[in-house]
Amino acid sequence: MSASIFVGTPTAAIVAQGGVLPLTSILRRQCGCISALGSDSVILDRPGYYKVTATTTFTAPAAGTVTLRLTQDGNPIPAITASTSITTATTEVRSLAVSGIVRVGCCNGASALQLVNAGVAINTSNIALDVEYLG
Repeated sequence: MSASIFVGTPTAAIVAQGGVLPLTSILRRQCGCISALGSDSVILDRPGYYKVTATTTFTAPAAGTVTLRLTQDGNPIPAITASTSITTATTEVRSLAVSGIVRVGCCNGASALQLVNAGVAINTSNIALDVEYLG
């Protein structure tokens, strides 16, 4: 069975250090086992493996390191993270992308994916999260 969901926020958003990136719109959805948007999260309803790709474009109001991290049920997923350094506050436009495979165990029930800003505060202009069920 093929299933995927593409969600995001194509408008500006301010995300504090340690904050969850907002996911406000379902941009594309194909039938399957990925439920609708939760509270700034995508809910995975079926046990199995999922391919996840996320991108965001942003500026930062202060110089420092911006780190985009994917979490599953509130826990950071090892290796699904990316960082960049901002040297010029407010005017330096950057993009980060993360990609990887996540697993939902057969006894876990539903699982929630979120994007977290683990670095300095950011002002996003676009956020996208694509999740595909692999089986």
